[in-house]
Amino acid sequence: MQMQLFVVLGAATVCGLAAERLNLPGGLIFGAMIGAAAVTVLRGTAVTIPKAIESGSFIIIGAAVGALVNRDSIAAIKAVLLPAVLSGILIIVAGIAIAYLLRVMGIAPPDDILATSPGALSSVSAVAVERGVGPVEVAVFHLVRLILVILSLPALGLLLDSSG
Repeated sequence: MQMQLFVVLGAATVCGLAAERLNLPGGLIFGAMIGAAAVTVLRGTAVTIPKAIESGSFIIIGAAVGALVNRDSIAAIKAVLLPAVLSGILIIVAGIAIAYLLRVMGIAPPDDILATSPGALSSVSAVAVERGVGPVEVAVFHLVRLILVILSLPALGLLLDSSG
């Protein structure tokens, strides 16, 4: 069991670093997911990451985000708080509507509300893992959204530049 864990973590590390080097959106997390999945699919058995490693990973992600907060960023929050709250509410409502539509169509993934909610790939995937409901599906939804946003940015930039 420990050997399988080391193989999964090794493949996740190698693929995560490779995806980052290729500048893929969400490269580290996406590449790590691909590497770990490749090992478990090829071996035909799932590997459980020990709770201590999983918790440590979430703490590190939280620390990485928290460490970006400083006095200047706290002061800047005042200017963006109202637009951020409005944006958040609208995106949450849209996510709920999309989840409802997927349910009606009979194609909703596990934990459809989390899958269609706003949030960063790493954070939302971590929440899905913690909840133990549809982490793969939730990660795929957010990865596809991230890729579509990144691919559409140049076109949106051109559209906005030409209309202003």
